[in-house]
Amino acid sequence: MKEQKKTHLLSGIKVIDAASFIAGPSAATIMSDYGAEVIKVEPQTGDSLRNLITNGRMPEGPENYCWELTSRNKKSISLNLKDQKAHEILIDLIKEADVFITNMPFPVRKKLNITAKDIRPHNSKLVYASLTGYGEVGPDADRTAYDSVAWWARSGLMDFVRPSNNSPVAWSTPGMGDHPTGMALYGAIMTALFKRERTGEGSEVSTSLMANGAWANGVFIQAALMDIEFPERSEPVPRHPFYDFYQTKDNREFALGMINSRIEWPKLVEILNRADWLDRNLFDFDDAFQNADILRKELSEEFRRRTLKEIDNLLRSSGVTYGVLGRTTDHKYDKQFIETKTLVPLKHDSFDNLLTVNSPFVIEDENKIDFIRAPKVGEHTKEILDTMGYEETKLDELKNSNSIYWPEE
Repeated sequence: MKEQKKTHLLSGIKVIDAASFIAGPSAATIMSDYGAEVIKVEPQTGDSLRNLITNGRMPEGPENYCWELTSRNKKSISLNLKDQKAHEILIDLIKEADVFITNMPFPVRKKLNITAKDIRPHNSKLVYASLTGYGEVGPDADRTAYDSVAWWARSGLMDFVRPSNNSPVAWSTPGMGDHPTGMALYGAIMTALFKRERTGEGSEVSTSLMANGAWANGVFIQAALMDIEFPERSEPVPRHPFYDFYQTKDNREFALGMINSRIEWPKLVEILNRADWLDRNLFDFDDAFQNADILRKELSEEFRRRTLKEIDNLLRSSGVTYGVLGRTTDHKYDKQFIETKTLVPLKHDSFDNLLTVNSPFVIEDENKIDFIRAPKVGEHTKEILDTMGYEETKLDELKNSNSIYWPEE
């Protein structure tokens, strides 16, 4: 009996990814993980993300890891959208698509005739997904942005994570705000597709880096909105020993997170065999910071006698809340990352047994596809246009006029 072809949740959904860098494209990546066909539209020079690791600030390697993560499973078509013929190809793609994603600045969208008002009349069922730095309206609507400035800095997160107002600010890592913003855009797209199931009509959805940064810093922003006074942070705010980092014998670090101290403190005492701490009344539940310096010193000495692995094994089943300070080189050896499929295989021509970071949720009885490497610039231009009925002579004409591009074999 012939085996039935495996289908996935988003099989049959076509996405035109005309966004760049990480936030917008990552929404399309998640959709591709669940089987959507994603066509990446980029110029002959490629998405700007392709150049991120060549700017001297990022570790370099044989392949562009930023591009591989965000552009897996996609097909690349290279279109010169300044050219009318290429624009017509884009419109033909959009007529058959379910979703169109862009993060181009509004002045660029207007110049290229790809605003929602330009695009949506060609396909009434289309979900037009817009990603911006600062929102669709307001004085900053037309500004360009990256997550480091619009998500991290503008939201106040950059200020709040530094130990004091006198400390240097800390820059975000690549994708730190882009990926959660991409998740928000994905949620908006899927909600609009659900709406389409009910109404039969597409719609326009949007989110911004700034809005997602505000959501991430929502607790303190809400406090300020309720006129809570924040103390002047001229010096680092002291942490309680139960909610602090400790160094181990092998110069690694881990964090205690014993917020529920009445329950967890006796458990820590027991697992470390330090009943004397109770006898000495080292921790007073009614005055948490009494003896804090002594307590921190004795905890530090206790933990410094053990390696990180020993502490991990000791605390794992103790009921004490803690967390290992991970390093990116740890994760491929971390059983929790592997068994939860936080890391999954990525088929790649240049690597054997390569892993990649999975999209961070699962749906019962719905499998993701087998992930494949990210495309080269214009790798699928001919293939896509062939399926659209373009003849060889027409393709050559378009390529020679720089309307389209594909790499020579």
